[in-house]
Amino acid sequence: MVISEIERTISHGRLNEARDELLLLLENEPENARAWYLLGGIYRRKEMWGDAINAYNRAKLIDPEGPAAAAIESIYDIIRFVNTDLMNP
Repeated sequence: MVISEIERTISHGRLNEARDELLLLLENEPENARAWYLLGGIYRRKEMWGDAINAYNRAKLIDPEGPAAAAIESIYDIIRFVNTDLMNP
């Protein structure tokens, strides 16, 4: 399956299917930054933060100018978020 088909699978919400296809693709193309980035996005949507960061980091190593760095930072923002209004004084 090519990346555009996997992106379509993701857009239809079939994340497990897309993840499996990406993992197969990455076995043959481990330097495919776009595939690592998409995999990170799937893990992010599933709130699998560590796996998402790992996948995004692989994408960033392959393509330092790509969107993965911003995605990593957004995950750290989510993880660091604290709503003080919900905390007991």
